Amino acid sequence: MLVTEQPRLSDALARLDGRALIGSVRPVEEEGDRWARAAGRAGGWAAARLPRIGIQAPGPALALIGWTPAGYAARKIGMALFGAAFVPLLTAVLGIAGVHLPVVVPVAGSLALSAGLFLVVDLVVRDQAAEARGQMRRALCSYLDLVSLRRDASEGPTMALERAAALGDGWVFGRISDALVTARLAGDPPWEGLRRLAADSGVGELADIADIAAVAAQEGASIAPTLRARAQSLRVQLLAEEEARANTDSEKLTAPVALLSIAFLLLFLYPALARLMAS
Repeated sequence: MLVTEQPRLSDALARLDGRALIGSVRPVEEEGDRWARAAGRAGGWAAARLPRIGIQAPGPALALIGWTPAGYAARKIGMALFGAAFVPLLTAVLGIAGVHLPVVVPVAGSLALSAGLFLVVDLVVRDQAAEARGQMRRALCSYLDLVSLRRDASEGPTMALERAAALGDGWVFGRISDALVTARLAGDPPWEGLRRLAADSGVGELADIADIAAVAAQEGASIAPTLRARAQSLRVQLLAEEEARANTDSEKLTAPVALLSIAFLLLFLYPALARLMAS
């Protein structure tokens, strides 16, 4: 007999609470995995104590990329411990090879590397959150087109928003669908769910969609042309940002190419200069 696999209650509650993981990210803790459970306990312990030293976890960014505060704290502590242990280990290896360094060198290097790796986790979170926001904005172009098509089919704003979100694949449409379902279960209009998702993710274009849908529901206006125009303007904006990023990357290559040209010129002129200096 075939039995449909039931989802875990914690996963379902997390999705309804707007904390769904992105893509195919799996929960860190699994039954039977002792290392994962130990890391989870250590991360929870560290997450409860980091605010005491003035370090606050970036909650919206973590929720956007699918990290928990415990996982964030565990990564920071783990990277710091790795940095603190790497330099003494390297110093011991150099000592065995006959290279002896003053005590201050490994101590200072260990502290510097530990602090640097401790801060690297924040940079990783920032970069991944920025990439996730970019993915959301690109997916919103398709979502706006789908909602406009639903409105052209004479569907109401609420039904158009929900059915358009159900048509798309990927984690962005999943987050939008979860926000709409959460708003419906709470007795709120769907655009309120989009506004909350915009505040949580930092993607202001979601708030624009919410405002357009609210106007359509209150005044009965035709919003399909407005949605298509907003999608087109968003595409133009994203294209302009991509072109600016490409120009910036090209400018970054100017200095290495110039240095390489100078080095090649010096290498080419070296024999003549050597003969001139010898004479």
